[in-house]
Amino acid sequence: MNRSQLFYIYLFCLNNIGSNHGYYKFNSLRCDLYDPELADIKQCLIKAIDRKHNMINIEALLNKSILELKIHFKVVKRERGGWHPFLYDMTVDVCKFFRNRKKFFVTNFLYTFLEPFTNINRTCPYLAGTEMRLWQWTPDEDGFLAKLPMDHGQYGLHSTWYINKSTVLQINGSILFFQ
Repeated sequence: MNRSQLFYIYLFCLNNIGSNHGYYKFNSLRCDLYDPELADIKQCLIKAIDRKHNMINIEALLNKSILELKIHFKVVKRERGGWHPFLYDMTVDVCKFFRNRKKFFVTNFLYTFLEPFTNINRTCPYLAGTEMRLWQWTPDEDGFLAKLPMDHGQYGLHSTWYINKSTVLQINGSILFFQ
């Protein structure tokens, strides 16, 4: 294959990837708190906006201060035979992340989509009485697809939250990406 053929293949792929337009809609959301003394989950729900869009609200009130927080999150895709790993499966030390966001490229990239909708935006400690929330979040289809093209289908977002190496919370949900 010569250079001009590679160039045209590149343009074809770039054009087709960028044209993958669609809508995101949350299918499910579940918040499981394993340490009820740590916090009270006030809300964990999906709210409809219209037939093609909805948003999620997650809100918790801390009963104890948090000095160390790690989150393990992974993205999976539903295909034949069930859920399969897709793109990310990583653990992030939240305290270190907020001290130097530039050091955590992938986490910072994903956080930019949540940042306008959350009040979790500073480093540890998170003191007792603090309200932590992700409020009225719906994915920006065009902004997300411009940076990370994806196929249509159903994706799962799974997160496990750890304090002092102990599991305290799981937030799991799924998103349907469709035309």
